[in-house]
Amino acid sequence: MRDLLLTAFVAALVPAALVRPHIGLLAYVWVSLMAPHRLTHGFAREVPWAMLLFAPTILRWLLSGERKLPLWSPLSTLLALFGVLAVLSTAQAMAPELAAEKRDALLKILLALYLTTALVDRPDRLRWLVWVVTLSIAFYGIKGGLFVLATAGAYQVLGPSPSLMADNNGIALALVMILPLLQHLYETSRPVWLRAGLLAAAGLTVLAVLGTWSRGGLLALLATAAVLWWRSRAKVPLALLGGTAALALALLMPEAWYAKMGTIDDYEADASAQLRFTAWAWAVEVALDRPWLGGGFRVFVLNNIRHGAGGHSDYLNAHSIYFEVLGELGFTGLALFLAILLAGLFTAGRLMRLERDRPDLHDLARLGAALQVSLVGYAVGGALLNMALFELFYHLLAVLIVADRLAREAPPPSAAPAVETVPDRREFARHLLAGSWRGTGGGSAAGRA
Repeated sequence: MRDLLLTAFVAALVPAALVRPHIGLLAYVWVSLMAPHRLTHGFAREVPWAMLLFAPTILRWLLSGERKLPLWSPLSTLLALFGVLAVLSTAQAMAPELAAEKRDALLKILLALYLTTALVDRPDRLRWLVWVVTLSIAFYGIKGGLFVLATAGAYQVLGPSPSLMADNNGIALALVMILPLLQHLYETSRPVWLRAGLLAAAGLTVLAVLGTWSRGGLLALLATAAVLWWRSRAKVPLALLGGTAALALALLMPEAWYAKMGTIDDYEADASAQLRFTAWAWAVEVALDRPWLGGGFRVFVLNNIRHGAGGHSDYLNAHSIYFEVLGELGFTGLALFLAILLAGLFTAGRLMRLERDRPDLHDLARLGAALQVSLVGYAVGGALLNMALFELFYHLLAVLIVADRLAREAPPPSAAPAVETVPDRREFARHLLAGSWRGTGGGSAAGRA
C-alpha cells in the first residue's frame, strides 16, 4: 500500500514540476531529505524518485522564463571551489571507483543548491522551501518521539536506511539541526493551532534525539539548547522548562541510557573513542603525504583499521566531518570546508543584525538566527560523524544564500508605494455629512499594512 501511495503522489508531482519548476524543486528536496521510499517495503524502495522529479524540473526550468543564473555570493563561490577541488582530487584518488561515486553525489548536491538559488527568488518561495526542509526531517522527530514515549526509551530511534541518517548518530544530528527551524516557524506563524503543532513537534523531536542513544547527538543538542537559551528574552521561563524536561527525562529513560551517556567524559576507557583517534591519526598521515588534494573520496577504505564485533570489518571511517575532509581532500579541502562553514555562520549573523535596523525584515532576521544555530549543531555533532556530504547541510546553505540576497535586494520601507486608506462606514458617513470628503486624492493617511 505504501508503494502505491508514494507512486501516485510522485506521479501527481511530475506534471506539476513540468508546469511550475519551483514546485518540482520542492518535491525533489522533500524526497532527497525525507527519503520516503525507504519507508516502503516493495518495488518503490529502489526506484530513483529524486531523479524522476529532478529531471522534469531541470527541463522545465531551462524552457521557462525563470532566472537562469544562480545567486553568486562569497558562500556560493566557496562551494563552487569545493566542487572543483573534489573533481581534481578524484582524478588522482587512491580508491578511484568509490571516489567517483562520492564525487558524483557531491556534484548532484551542488547542482541542486545552485538550482535552488536560481528558482527561489521570492519571499513566498523561500518560506515554502523552509517548510519543506523542516518537515522532511521533523517527520522522523515526531515519529521517533512517539516511539520513545511508547517504549519508555528502551530502544534506539533510527533513521531511514540506507542513508546517512540510517544509524542513531546520523538521525540525531539531523534532528538537532532542524530544531532551530521548528522554533523559527513557531515564531513566525500566526494560527494558534499551527503554533501548538510546531511546539509539540519540537518537544517530540527533542525526545527523539535523546531516544537515539547518541552521545554525539546529546552534545549537539546541549550546544544548540545553550545558544537558543542565551539568545532568548525569556531565560527564566526557559530554564524552568528545561528543568521540568530534565525531571521528566529522569523518570522516562532507562538506566542503560544514563550508563552510556556517562561515558562521554571517560573517553580513555572507551574503545570506540580510541578507534576514532586511530582513524583521525591515519587521516593526518594521508594529508601530510598528499597535502594539496588528499587521498580522494572514500580513501578510508584503505586504512586497514579493524573494528566491530570480532574485528570482522577491515577499515574504519573517519567518524568526523573534519577528518573526513582532511583525509579525502587534504589540507586544501579542509580549509575550504571550514571557510564554507564560517561563511555560513557569518552570513547568518549578518541576517540576524537586520532586525536592529530593518524591522520590516524581521522574518529574514529570525531565519538567519535559526540557521546559525543549526550550523552550530552541525559543527558540534559532525565532529564525531562521517557526514561531510550531508544533504541537509547544503540545503541550509542554499536557504542562507537566498535569504541573504532577498535581504540585500529588499527596498527600504520608505520606498514602498503608498496604499489607499479605506475608512470604515461610520467615518465615511461623518465626512460625507460634514462635506469634507475629498475622495481618494486628498487623504494623508499612511495606508493599510
